[in-house]
Amino acid sequence: MDSIIYVSPDNKFKVIDLNKEYNGNNKETPYAIVTDLLEVCLHRAYGSVVKQYSPFVLLTDEMFEAMHDSYKNDHREHMRESLFHDTLSLDAAVFLVDEYSNPVRISESLYTMDCLFKRMSKLANGAGPRIYKKYVIGFTSREIATQEGTTFDEVRKCIYRALPELHKIFVDLGVVA
Repeated sequence: MDSIIYVSPDNKFKVIDLNKEYNGNNKETPYAIVTDLLEVCLHRAYGSVVKQYSPFVLLTDEMFEAMHDSYKNDHREHMRESLFHDTLSLDAAVFLVDEYSNPVRISESLYTMDCLFKRMSKLANGAGPRIYKKYVIGFTSREIATQEGTTFDEVRKCIYRALPELHKIFVDLGVVA
């Protein structure tokens, strides 16, 4: 683990940087010392080293492993959740990402939107309706796949392959440079 910043020469304790372990969310107590020693014994035997890392939280190996595993599981769950909720929220205007990952705002002009939807409907492999469902209505790729009776991967790849052509449409309509 890269959050371990010090291990005693006799392996009696290790110092954990909680800001690295938990992405900078621990400003008041930045360190944890993981050991089976009592705090009094720790200070007596390693006082000069321990002093450098004050204030700290004293944890047993079991406590630290449980916290670390919990954080890893939360992170994994967040990543799994993001696979199911892959929509981009939209309000009055449609936001898409151009090839350089810069947000691009499409004009709210009805004429421009009408031209856009007409051109999108002509995209290859049914990408136009899929892009409309994903970015305008707000369906996830999984929801679109379920509606169409196809796989999530097929919908995702279809939309991804159509993005360069969609970008050309935006340029033709003067929405992006």
